[in-house]
Amino acid sequence: MLDLVRLTRVLRLGEGSASVGVGVVAAAEEVPVLTGAVGRDGLAVGVRCPWRSRVVPARGCPPGELAVALREVLRGPSRVLVVASSARVGPRSHRVALTAALDAAAGRGVPVFAAAGTTRCAVTAHPWVVPVYSCSVTGRPSWFVEWAEDSEEPVEGFEEDPVGGDPEAAPRGLLAPGQEVPGPYGRATGNGVAAAVVAATAALLWSLAPSVPGSVLRSALLVGATTPRRWAPPLLDAQRAWEFVARGVA
Repeated sequence: MLDLVRLTRVLRLGEGSASVGVGVVAAAEEVPVLTGAVGRDGLAVGVRCPWRSRVVPARGCPPGELAVALREVLRGPSRVLVVASSARVGPRSHRVALTAALDAAAGRGVPVFAAAGTTRCAVTAHPWVVPVYSCSVTGRPSWFVEWAEDSEEPVEGFEEDPVGGDPEAAPRGLLAPGQEVPGPYGRATGNGVAAAVVAATAALLWSLAPSVPGSVLRSALLVGATTPRRWAPPLLDAQRAWEFVARGVA
């Protein structure tokens, strides 16, 4: 799995830093699985980077509550954020609050990686958020992945389709290992696991280049390796992202 996304060489450069924390917003039962998948008993990516969790309801979170959770995480020291919960339908004022919380993350330069769902919600539709889909050890999208479709719920702050609206275009976001990923609780599977892998990679890269702005780090990760014959988001490429970041540091 590490070789698939070219993490092996990058991991030789360091184990991360205590100054680069990762915040995770997820259901209580998901938090240990997500953190364990990238911990020492899992893929061991950025193991010195601390993870701080904010628990939200399982099976989707009301947008107002999710907005509060994001604000709480942003008030802490976390420099990278994982959102493993989707936003449910809610009042317009709550959707506005959620969009504002994600705007705040963008303003602070905190990259946000979210587990992709079968429909776009206010989280994955936000232009700063990077939706993440799971792939297998071959790099192909996992068997359970369903490409997000437009939700009937309006996304506050956007007059046009934030994904681009082109039915021929590949889905926005990244592919990353999220199928049968080893961890302390057994093998974990899901788009949330894939998002945790990307977030841990981001934290590791930021530890190696702490002066790089969050927007540059986010762009580096989106410079993924693509296979022209595969209709899918680009695959995470940690080595290429590091080379991009290193050029910015030099």
